[in-house]
Amino acid sequence: MGFPPSLRSAADLHAERPLAPAEALAVMRDVASALAAGHARGQYHGAVCLGNIAFDAAGAARLCRDTLASPTVSPEQARGEPPDARSDIYGLGVAAGEMLGPGSRVPDPLRRLLATMTANDPAARPQTADEVLLGIEACELMTDLRALRPGQQAAAQERARALLPLAVAALALAVLALALVALLGRTPSATGTPPESHKALLDKAAPLPARSQPPAAP
Repeated sequence: MGFPPSLRSAADLHAERPLAPAEALAVMRDVASALAAGHARGQYHGAVCLGNIAFDAAGAARLCRDTLASPTVSPEQARGEPPDARSDIYGLGVAAGEMLGPGSRVPDPLRRLLATMTANDPAARPQTADEVLLGIEACELMTDLRALRPGQQAAAQERARALLPLAVAALALAVLALALVALLGRTPSATGTPPESHKALLDKAAPLPARSQPPAAP
């Protein structure tokens, strides 16, 4: 059975391009959260793999069942042992590594987390999906990565490009304001007696001679 039309296979996205580390972290968080909820009810997936992960319209990863994908078999499952939480964690680690691709520049904390998730010995892996979620938080704290679902990173970069002209204009205004403040600070202040008012000047002016009055008529 395939995916419903509203979901897109992670395998299809992987065929187009490898995921960035921030995107892989987001996928791991979504799937680990789903696993943690199932494990709390005693339900183990047993077939976590790239082909059983899909994305909804918002880019959130969904863990599916009953697809045509070939499941990732953990070493203990290959020995005939029933799957448990650690088997699902192994499958998620393998799927995340596939999504990143062999040539990706993976930060060391994330690389170490994936290595422990895919350890051959189940005892060497995180024992619960909640431990994987803690490992994802540690990766974010130890690096500058922030989990971004597929598509969100491109949208964030596009917003940053759109805001760049505004940031440049704001910086130019700030530089202009600083230059104006510096210029005014160097302008010497006016000294001396301020000019007298027009009224004061009139008061000091010499009075005009009085005009002679014509003789009165007899």
